[in-house]
This record gives sequence, C-alpha cells and structure tokens, in this order.
Amino acid sequence: MTREVGFHEGRLRIVLPGTWGNVPLADPAESATYVRRLVRRQVGPADRLARARREATQEILENVAAARAVGVHTYLTSLELLPGVPFPAALLAIDEEWPAAAAELLTAGDVAGALRAAFPDGEVAEQRSGPVARVVEMTRGATPDGDEVLTMRLEYHVPYPDRSRLLLARVNVPGIPSAEPFATLFDEILDSLTFMEQVPAEAAATASS
Repeated sequence: MTREVGFHEGRLRIVLPGTWGNVPLADPAESATYVRRLVRRQVGPADRLARARREATQEILENVAAARAVGVHTYLTSLELLPGVPFPAALLAIDEEWPAAAAELLTAGDVAGALRAAFPDGEVAEQRSGPVARVVEMTRGATPDGDEVLTMRLEYHVPYPDRSRLLLARVNVPGIPSAEPFATLFDEILDSLTFMEQVPAEAAATASS
C-alpha cells in the first residue's frame, strides 16, 4: 500500500509506503491535535494503551517543536513503515543553500561534482530528479533484553530543478535490527520525489485531484 503525499505548499510530492502522517507545523495547537489523532489511530483507543499513546504523542510533539524551531517546512511521521512493519520513522524537509565548496563546479554545470565537493562524507547517486547526495550515520544501542539495535539517520541533499538551492531531507529510524532493507527503502522513497514546477500544468492538476 502506497500513497502520494503533497507537501511544502504543494510544490513537492512523494510516494510513501505504509501509514504516514503529514504534521502541520504552522500552528503548535494544530500540530498537537493532529499528532494525538494520528497516535490514537495507530496505537488504538483502549484504556490499557493510554501510557503508550501518551509517550508516543509526547515524543513526536517534542521532535515537531525542535523541527519548527530550525525552520523545517515538512514533518512526515510514521508509526508503521510498511504494512506489518511497525518501526517508527520521521522524514523532515528543509530548504538549504549550496555550501561554498560547491560553487566552482556548480557554475561549470557539474552538479554531481558539486554535491561531492559539498558533502565529502556522503555518496552521490543518480535519481529521477538528477544527482542526489546521501550521508549515512548509524548509532548502535541495545534493548532492555540486551539485543543490539540501530538508529539510522540519513540525509539526502537534493538539488532543486533550477539548481538555486537544495532540499535537505532528514530521515530518522530508531530501534531497527539492521540497516537493510531500511536504507534501500528510503532511497526508493526519495527517488519518488517530484518537483511540481517540472510537471506540465495538466499533469499537475491531475496529480492534485
């Protein structure tokens, strides 16, 4: 099960698997109402689940507040990455300027080279929208039973079609047993990203309906 989600005031669309919510960021009260409703739907309304609902809601709202404070314009959250795969995840998006290290190659039209210069710790791959830089960070931890788990953080630096700036998409997936297949899943999710300014008006109207 997948669905296409519009964000950043309809300028971008992305295809998401599983069950995701697009948390409104402009109004903190609206954010809180939305998150409570999302958590209740996913966790369930039973009284015995009240603590789980409360903890999930508090954690998401704290993350939303931190994201709002740094100018994030999109906060996508999931309590189920795929049907039957109940790992939480968050995908945040914010516009960013090109680092100075990319200027010379960008002027020369070498977008992939500009991304490599700007993000030397990352890897550059070709996606539908063009070259994209991905930076990976893995943190190891353990469950109360002693089982090893990972927190995976991904950063995707995606050039806008006019190359004037970058879309930074940050992904956080805690408590997973291994990096795969989750890293591949998010590569595929980001590969579905569509900049609506590139879409002909008739097709854009169809996608929005």
